[in-house]
Amino acid sequence: MGQRASDTRGVTFDDVVVSSDNIVGQPGGGFKVAMACFDKTRPTVGAMSLGLARRALEEATKYSMERKTMGKPIFMHQAINFMLADMALKYELARLMVWKSSLEYDEGRRNTYYASIGKLYGAIAANENASDCVQVFGGNGYNKDYPAEKLM
Repeated sequence: MGQRASDTRGVTFDDVVVSSDNIVGQPGGGFKVAMACFDKTRPTVGAMSLGLARRALEEATKYSMERKTMGKPIFMHQAINFMLADMALKYELARLMVWKSSLEYDEGRRNTYYASIGKLYGAIAANENASDCVQVFGGNGYNKDYPAEKLM
């Protein structure tokens, strides 16, 4: 299950010496530079999470309209309907926070607060929507022939 296209690895440096010619910024000021960088990168990470949250919502909605049980599409069952509504809510709220953080940055205002919320809630929405998508798909949610499995 899961994201097979993202090959993420950790990198560790032991006993590394950086010559003074290769130092970026002032020695000891790296933390401030890194934190300022997060104001730019957090909205991007939040936006990537939004893509996953939206895809999960769209796939779950589509499947719920196609799959039938007891003579009607499963989206007509209250439990599935509530789940789809909650997925939409999470997506929309995360989207608003990511957009707000981006607007603050574009307007030249510090966006640290909104960027942190957008990134965090985007990740929560993506994770929970992916899990809910698998639930909507039922047993097919674990099958590689269906898109829900890859979203986990």
